Amino acid sequence: MSNQTQTPAGPAAPPARSRWAGGSPPFPGPRPAALGSLATVASLLVLVALGEATGHLLMIAPLAATAMIICSTPALPPAQPRGVLLGQLGSGALGLVAVALFGHSLWVAAVAAGLSVGLMLLLRAVHAPAAATAVLAVLQDPAPLRFLVLLAVGSALLVLVGVLASRLGAIGKYPTYWW
Repeated sequence: MSNQTQTPAGPAAPPARSRWAGGSPPFPGPRPAALGSLATVASLLVLVALGEATGHLLMIAPLAATAMIICSTPALPPAQPRGVLLGQLGSGALGLVAVALFGHSLWVAAVAAGLSVGLMLLLRAVHAPAAATAVLAVLQDPAPLRFLVLLAVGSALLVLVGVLASRLGAIGKYPTYWW
């Protein structure tokens, strides 16, 4: 037998925490914040310019949120082309179907937005601004084909501007995956 005495163990170390647990998100720094902002502005100006040139509205609120996600958090799943394109188009189509079946109302818009979440999950294409696209489709009464074509063009342009901004070093690597 050993003459060593055992000392009681001290308090257990707390489990490792993520960087955000118990505190605020990390500050990206002034340069990434400025470049992400400029890339978002550039993305939205592209939508405005093309809309003005063609006489079609491309600069809609859900796409402004999409531009922000792509340019500020380019590595996250909601920023990836699959989420942007399938999320926006699927939710837009769902909103159009909802209004065709049940008419225009805030009730229908709320249900369409909620159902768009399930659709995006099934498509593995979660993109939060797309829930607002479903609401827009219900409340604004757009021409269905034109709405979906313009939504596809606007979404694709934002993805392309994100790719260009990444190649120029204005934002992080984008996309991390295409589909």
